[in-house]
Amino acid sequence: MGKPERKALVLAFLDDTRLAFPPRVLYRNLRLVENATFSENSLGNYLEELIDEGLVQHVDPAALANRRVIDADPDDRGYYLITRAGAEEVNDNQGDELASELLRR
Repeated sequence: MGKPERKALVLAFLDDTRLAFPPRVLYRNLRLVENATFSENSLGNYLEELIDEGLVQHVDPAALANRRVIDADPDDRGYYLITRAGAEEVNDNQGDELASELLRR
């Protein structure tokens, strides 16, 4: 599994759960549920790239406690949450995969 597939796995997991995760909890759940084989450091790199792409948001955990979603300071600890654009990306990719599967039949 290459880097694009690993990033897609992270994004799809965040889309499936629709939950905000701190990085370590996200990593452990990816290992448990998705059998992810990449390192926790690699996950951090993927998350940063997904944020830069606008597909994931780094959010303030204190604001979440008040049911608000606001960006966390990049230097602060935060939770990771899929964005609307990220969810659309997952749905577009799933549609492409379904179309490819139908064409192979």
